[in-house]
Amino acid sequence: MTFDVNEFIGSLDEETSEVQPPKDYQTDLYKKWFRSKSQSGFVSIKPWFEGMKFKIDIGKTSPEGKLLSSTNVYVDAFDFAAYLRSISNGTAVINYPANERSGIPSPEGFASYGGADINGKSISRIFKAHYWQNNDTFDSNAFAWKCGHFAAKKSDTGAFIPDLKTALSVDFLKVSRQEICSISYLLDMALFGYVANNPNWYDH
Repeated sequence: MTFDVNEFIGSLDEETSEVQPPKDYQTDLYKKWFRSKSQSGFVSIKPWFEGMKFKIDIGKTSPEGKLLSSTNVYVDAFDFAAYLRSISNGTAVINYPANERSGIPSPEGFASYGGADINGKSISRIFKAHYWQNNDTFDSNAFAWKCGHFAAKKSDTGAFIPDLKTALSVDFLKVSRQEICSISYLLDMALFGYVANNPNWYDH
């Protein structure tokens, strides 16, 4: 599974710039380790409620458990929660159609673009989810979740425009539809709890 060089260029929103979050992240809201015949690793999701985002981190490990790579991105908390809920309640086929311009080759897909200035360099962060794909065949019972970092340029509006020929870090994994239902419920509970305990949450 790889990022296509021209997948994202035509659909970038000039208002997708991302504020650099603080470094003192909260603990994992969701974390799962996975192992297959060909690879092993993890996916974790952490809330960053001050920015109303979720941090998604996907990593690969060696058979001995040593971390080989890790790529994290930030997605809008409400957009991502709405997407997962739409999958779990069966409406995502209508609400999230395939969109080749955005690099979404199947229904029930989702893409999120952001970025940050890190060590003086502009980095584009991209999250993408769609049906798991083997060659030209899609498996609608499982999803590919991809996190990618790319060299980027900043537009006049502050958006991070990725150079998709210059991938700095890319990690992905397979997530089942059943797992998405569990993650959706967990994220909903976390958001409900935060909003209930912070009446002025919309001021952030």
